[in-house]
Amino acid sequence: MKAIFGATPPRTLIIYAAAATFFAVATLHGQEPVENPAEHEREELGVNPYTAPSVAEIFQQLDDLKPLPFELLKRDFPQAAHASREQMGMVFGGLVADGFLIVEAQKKNLVEDLGKLLLRQARSLGVGDRVMRHSASLTELGKKGDWPAVRRELISTQQDVEEAMTALRDQKMAHLISLGGWLRGLEICAGAVETNYTTDRAAVLWQRDLINYFAEEIKTLPPAVAHKPIFEKVRAGVDAIRALLNRAPEKMSLEDVKTLHAQAKELNLAIAAAD
Repeated sequence: MKAIFGATPPRTLIIYAAAATFFAVATLHGQEPVENPAEHEREELGVNPYTAPSVAEIFQQLDDLKPLPFELLKRDFPQAAHASREQMGMVFGGLVADGFLIVEAQKKNLVEDLGKLLLRQARSLGVGDRVMRHSASLTELGKKGDWPAVRRELISTQQDVEEAMTALRDQKMAHLISLGGWLRGLEICAGAVETNYTTDRAAVLWQRDLINYFAEEIKTLPPAVAHKPIFEKVRAGVDAIRALLNRAPEKMSLEDVKTLHAQAKELNLAIAAAD
């Protein structure tokens, strides 16, 4: 997603992103796109899970940034065993983004642990039944080294959890999952660009409309959630990223990329820590 959102009006952006996500996912499954009734339900409930890059688009970003220095970009899987439900939503999104990196680097030995953690986090969100079969499938496919199928399984995992949040009328949680995934994806992509900088590679990071959306959305959290230290930190960090992207030109400098990487990494460390 290379600066395609530059001057797109917000409503048009949402419609475009929804359509792009649906067509991309259908293509990955080898199917012709068909109308999805769940989209009407999301629209009626005011839930828009398409404000972050789709899973397929983040995979494409990482494809474009290959070769990826896995040892520099990897992290220990977050546990957040005693975190709040809202924080666990962001952790879940970040774990899906970790899965993107694992697939791109084809690390068979990490897929099983990832599947188990996704299941644990999904249970903490009350949607474990949606992820149980995906966890087992991820492990089996990872052992076989069937990486296109692992990609599809990660896409399905995130889709199922989003649909569960929609069914529960939990709009804020859907946004927090998206935000967690986007922040970890940003850290990975910024780290990859930093290690091999060109202006064209840096353009992948210039996602001004996305950060503007998330910065405004996080301000709408209920006071009981918004005033928790972790969410005060996330709000301040997102605002700092917003300030950088809104002042930086589309062709960001290496110093801008380094700053962006450090900001995203700091936020992800906070999100992964216990509340």
